Amino acid sequence: MRINASVAVLALALAGTAANANITQDNAEKTNAVIDAAIEAYGGAERLGGLKTLIVEADTVNYAVNQSRKPEPPWDQNKGYLYNAIDMENSQFVSRNTGNGAGFEFDTGQIINGEDSYQLNYRAATAAPLAAPDFNTTSGPFIRVTSVLLVRQLMDRRNTSHFLGTVDYNGRPHDVVTLVMEVGPALSLYFDQETHLLSRSERELGGFGLVEYAFEDYYTKDGIPMNKRFKLLLNGDPNLDWTYTSSEINGSFEDRLSPPGGMTGIAAVTPDELSLQELSDGVFFVGGNGTYALFVEMDEYIVAIGGTAGIPDRIAELRKHVADKPIRYGVLTHHHSDHILGVPAYAGEGATVVTVKAHEEIVRGAAGDAEDLKLHFVEDSWVITDGKQRVELHDIGPTPHSEHLLLAYLPNEGIVFEADHVATPRTGPMPPAISNTKALAKALDDHGIKVKTIAGAHSPRVITVDDLNQALNSEVRMAHQ
Repeated sequence: MRINASVAVLALALAGTAANANITQDNAEKTNAVIDAAIEAYGGAERLGGLKTLIVEADTVNYAVNQSRKPEPPWDQNKGYLYNAIDMENSQFVSRNTGNGAGFEFDTGQIINGEDSYQLNYRAATAAPLAAPDFNTTSGPFIRVTSVLLVRQLMDRRNTSHFLGTVDYNGRPHDVVTLVMEVGPALSLYFDQETHLLSRSERELGGFGLVEYAFEDYYTKDGIPMNKRFKLLLNGDPNLDWTYTSSEINGSFEDRLSPPGGMTGIAAVTPDELSLQELSDGVFFVGGNGTYALFVEMDEYIVAIGGTAGIPDRIAELRKHVADKPIRYGVLTHHHSDHILGVPAYAGEGATVVTVKAHEEIVRGAAGDAEDLKLHFVEDSWVITDGKQRVELHDIGPTPHSEHLLLAYLPNEGIVFEADHVATPRTGPMPPAISNTKALAKALDDHGIKVKTIAGAHSPRVITVDDLNQALNSEVRMAHQ
């Protein structure tokens, strides 16, 4: 019997739909079984649902992967202290992060409490209101590194989860399901088939690669399993290693929901939108969301300085003001992973990428198509000039941050562009100088640089030499004990 072609196609389509429905149903059942077992292992739905607040303290070690003074391992290790407190019922979050490394000494915090939200700097004793506080975005990093909070999220968001399969991890079989949080890329969660506890999670982070989270050394707190140790790996390399020194379930942190006494209120921190500032005729400072670059207009071309995230957007913004000149040079300050993201954009513009010889391998790797990459290596100092405008590049390394670091100086205007050496706040007074700032001040003096204003790669605020001196002459106000 001859079957009508259209009927056959319809039958196949219906059969496929039925098969897909079975696959989807099977997956949903397996997903729910894994989640239910995990919930039970973490004390049951009632106990997990009753977990309203969590307060933890940890001693931290940061392995500065691709952020060390040298561009290759062994990576620098930086120690610190961390306090995190979350109230999921009232959308409140408090943190304090203290430590040092890479030439930074820091002691900062945040309070997310609705309209009474602040960014805190303990070294400067300042509290800046947050104009647009976001509980999910701010607390997300804490939830992602806390096993019990991930399981609690999984319990509440199971309808968005899927079963990915069974794999061996550390020699033990694990079931893997996804978790889609309110903010950020989806996570893959690895649950031990025997204990049903979370051993590992992972996600892909654009521009950085595979981020892996490991949860180790479980103990029981108020009937809920808690991991004593947490590790984070970036593309297989150790990045964070935390040991929790205390934890409290359903405790109060009401006394931390306001800035501590002795802090000075300063102007609110507002969203950092993409913007352009013309610092002088033909000198453009362009950026937003914490990353900035300097563009200097010459007679026939542009010199771009800085290679942080978003360089294509910054070039597009520049083109609204200078449309007819090519970018001839793209200057990289140093080799750290967040300062070489602009290499493909500069290469795509046909520009020569300016760096130091010691960073060649890192820069070529960032370019992707390294064969066509044009490079110029600075030895000590190099001058770009058209006879009128002058851009001086000085390698001020070694500093506590990097063994080689290029600083740009425009002597006609007294403008310096630097990266990672001045902790410039968005608002308020300059905080006490960090080791990097002291190294920068010495380098300016050693090179005879007569600076008037300083623009940095990570702040929209351009400071004066008086601001720099204020930082150098300030004392730490509220040291962490």
